[in-house]
Amino acid sequence: MITSFSHPSRWSFAIASIFFSGFVACDKSEPPSPEKPAGSVATSAVVQAGTIRASGSSALQPLVNAAKERFEAANKGASVEVSAGGSKKGLADVASGAAQIGSSDIFAPDDLKGQLVDHKVAVVGFAAMANKGPFNEKAPAPTMEQLAKVFKGEIKDWKDIGGTAQPIIVINRAAGSGTRTVFGNVVLGGDKFVESQTEDNSGALVAKLKQTKGAISYLALSFKDDSLLTLSIKTDAGVVEPTEASIIAGKYPIWSYEHMYTKGEPTGLTKAFLDYIGSADFQKGVIPTVKGFIPVTEMKVTREKD
Repeated sequence: MITSFSHPSRWSFAIASIFFSGFVACDKSEPPSPEKPAGSVATSAVVQAGTIRASGSSALQPLVNAAKERFEAANKGASVEVSAGGSKKGLADVASGAAQIGSSDIFAPDDLKGQLVDHKVAVVGFAAMANKGPFNEKAPAPTMEQLAKVFKGEIKDWKDIGGTAQPIIVINRAAGSGTRTVFGNVVLGGDKFVESQTEDNSGALVAKLKQTKGAISYLALSFKDDSLLTLSIKTDAGVVEPTEASIIAGKYPIWSYEHMYTKGEPTGLTKAFLDYIGSADFQKGVIPTVKGFIPVTEMKVTREKD
């Protein structure tokens, strides 16, 4: 909310001056640093001090951190604590009251929909990413069927999808991960992953992939790393790369909404933070600068479930 003040017509000039100078003295907000996108926070003059906690999706964490940085800079005394742990943990935390915001790559389950309010804040794509080496540098993009067989454990060597001989080592996200849910539903038709080692968050998974020869997993495009191989998909219409344009047009299918759930309608500091993330300043000025994320309003296709 932007609060405006009109010049009083009948009050004395002295009283108005005292009020105005006191207001300015209390507002110690600082604008975002010049080298960063604008993303100004319109509520900076009226937001109360306090702390809110956002828990959940590690895929969404880079975007929440970008919002936190700008929001706190413009609202001295306000603090946003951001933690990962997976979408299902975020949903459980917000439902229990342990967090004010539950960050999630997936829609809330039916048993929580009556309690939680969904705030769709962005769209993010996901892709299979792998340890990069001579064994897969010439591998063509797999079909969705081949990709599913890799993660089901039915295709076990890079030579079987156009590379050279090297065992494929699947690394999964833990069962509470929204990334796992989205990728599994779109590519495998459910949680049908081969039993394998797991990682609890996306950052640790990137490091593990870099260290493990022949390894493959799946990550949000916000964690795309040039030292990893990011796989495109072969379709009847040709090879489709996991790009912003192909996701917006509905050509690349592995994507999800990024949700920030609250228990009931948000109030106070939580509402101010979510209002900022939903503002044109953030949606148009900040989201396009954060790798891997797309404003919801840009999408030409919609999705009603994961």
